[in-house]
Amino acid sequence: MFNSFQHYLSYGSTDQATMRELKDSFNGLIVPGTIAAFQSEGTKGFVLTLSARSKEPYVIDSRFPLFQNKLKKPKKSHQMLAEILGVSHVLLKDGGVTPSDFTKDIIKTIAINWLKFNINFDNVQSKTFDKYAKRLGEKILSEDKERPLFVLPPYLMAKQADDGWAQVSNAIWEATVIEARHVEELGLLRRVIAAESPRVWSELAAQVDDREIVAWVSDLDEFRVGSERDLVDYGEAIKAAAARGQSVFALYGGFLAVLFARFGLTGASHGIGFGEHRNWVELPSSGAPPARFYLSILHRYVSVDIAQILYEQFPDLVACACLECESKSPISLEYHSLMRHSVYARAREIQEWSQLSTADVTGRLLADYRRFNDAVESLNQPQKVIQRLEDNSLHLPMWARILESIEH
Repeated sequence: MFNSFQHYLSYGSTDQATMRELKDSFNGLIVPGTIAAFQSEGTKGFVLTLSARSKEPYVIDSRFPLFQNKLKKPKKSHQMLAEILGVSHVLLKDGGVTPSDFTKDIIKTIAINWLKFNINFDNVQSKTFDKYAKRLGEKILSEDKERPLFVLPPYLMAKQADDGWAQVSNAIWEATVIEARHVEELGLLRRVIAAESPRVWSELAAQVDDREIVAWVSDLDEFRVGSERDLVDYGEAIKAAAARGQSVFALYGGFLAVLFARFGLTGASHGIGFGEHRNWVELPSSGAPPARFYLSILHRYVSVDIAQILYEQFPDLVACACLECESKSPISLEYHSLMRHSVYARAREIQEWSQLSTADVTGRLLADYRRFNDAVESLNQPQKVIQRLEDNSLHLPMWARILESIEH
């Protein structure tokens, strides 16, 4: 029914031990520009050996909206990224940037330097490549390493279609197109459209002629019941883009993004253990995700202690046959096993759910909701634990309503 849904993972330096064992369970990597700039040689070594191992593609995301924040104390990674772009005096100035700061010369400088950074990303020291190749435990040749699959020119987050930031994004895109022609790299480019609401995103997407675009709607939480209207708007925006012949990949997305494949979404990325949505204002924050268990019947993370409570009384709600779990209890899994389990679970979801009709999906979501809550009601636990579990399932009927609304 649908083309293969592309499942990308957002790379973090703490993910290396997890990712080494995830061969064939994801389609590619999104590498944050801040990490690529700050931990350049190590990031190259790890990412390039993966690309040489089995042609696992990668893309570098500039995370450029972070410079829209007023960075009173920029991190070293912010400083190094700004230096790579060649305009740190503008991006890191006191008081923050405004659209008027992006003059024609500044935009050209950003376009040239970001394109150069991407094209030269496969330039890594032999000793670094060999070190990371050894960690993978396979014979991997340096000449097999790959460049980024495509280049995402820097982009800004738009609050309104006419607030100036979308216009700067367009100008950076157009400048990059010109520079890419000079180096015969035009086919590598993909436009990112970023907006604070699905309505604004849809308006901006309708204004461009690109056939392949990347979407980011800030802080679009698939689980927040209060987001239902926004999630319907987002699905309808994806559907409208597909009707125009546009192929849309979501920079952030979880299980609901998988279900949106029926409306034309071609793929999504997320962090390992987190990152299924992101607020651009919070971009300067970082850190490894907490140890949590991905509960497949809810398609979400829950604390390990909650998962263990369910496992002890209703193991069929929790048991998993993936390579990490093999029906083990949640509490017996170490941190990286929990992380790998979550990726295996998402890969299985894509395989099992993306091919179902909307009627079958909504029916299954509602059946799982009833099954889960029937079990929760009979748990031998304090009421606050019962309430916490019930609250964690409210998105299932919401998702069913969302799909039905978009379908019709």
